[in-house]
Amino acid sequence: MRYCCLILILGCLMPTTVARAEKHLFAEMLYWHATEPVDWVLNTNRDPSNQYVDYQTLTYDWTPGLRVGGGLEGEWDTKVYYTHFNVDTSDSASGYLTGAFLGAKQAQPPAPQLYFETGQIESSIRYNMFDWDIGKRFMPVDSLTIRPVTGLRGGWIDQSFQSALQAEYGGPGSTVQEHIVENIKNNFWGIGPKVGVETMLTVWEEEDLQILGIANFYAAYLLGHWNISDVTSITTIENGVAAQSTKIIDVPNRDFGAVAFQAIVGITLNYRCCSATVGYELNDWLNQCQIFDDATGPHNNDLLLQGLTVQASYRF
Repeated sequence: MRYCCLILILGCLMPTTVARAEKHLFAEMLYWHATEPVDWVLNTNRDPSNQYVDYQTLTYDWTPGLRVGGGLEGEWDTKVYYTHFNVDTSDSASGYLTGAFLGAKQAQPPAPQLYFETGQIESSIRYNMFDWDIGKRFMPVDSLTIRPVTGLRGGWIDQSFQSALQAEYGGPGSTVQEHIVENIKNNFWGIGPKVGVETMLTVWEEEDLQILGIANFYAAYLLGHWNISDVTSITTIENGVAAQSTKIIDVPNRDFGAVAFQAIVGITLNYRCCSATVGYELNDWLNQCQIFDDATGPHNNDLLLQGLTVQASYRF
């Protein structure tokens, strides 16, 4: 409710500005790389002469995304836009494995086996964010434009981890097979204020053509909610008889502030009513991954999204 009131108040303060404003629409192609270090399994070398523990960490490939929006340009500027980015990854391991997540750790094979032999994991990040900005342009010198920005940011970031581990070992007069599948979800949503500053430096200008260098910096503080779940399914097969059980790791939901930083640098080309921008963008979401494991304890890993952005815009 408080954010709806803020939007209505700001809207009422700009009636004459909106009436004179120039409209614009834009679409932006993203090619980002996600980084969030999460150890999912420990691979142990049992050779007494060369013992070590190898922590296997999830890595994500470069993946395309999309941002679309529009706005009004006048004495005061405002714009609204939506950012969409999905990325998936997978990994596998073999050797003397210990599950890093708590469900797998509690289901480790008994002595003398102690370790799993093979393991796999699939992970995903679903990033959906809405931004509403309002700002005013200032020109301290002819070639430099500075635009302080304030506004709102809100949306959700859903993360999932599905790991599987397998072992086969000898039991009393039989062979035992153990298979576990652990599903973890780290789902976040939040809304809150943002501030920033956008700078544009004219590099070259002639008639209808203009080339600008841009450097934009933003910070947001969202009132955040994390919904975390961790469920492990265990299947044990002995003498052809399968027994199934489920372990639930009780992780309470969390409500606290989420801080995010965003930076963009690039080059903009303006030609009449059209413009194109090529740049590099970095988004840093502090303490985004809130799951708990037995490798490094509670996580508060930053989620970094960075990479190339290519924008096309049309003014009318």
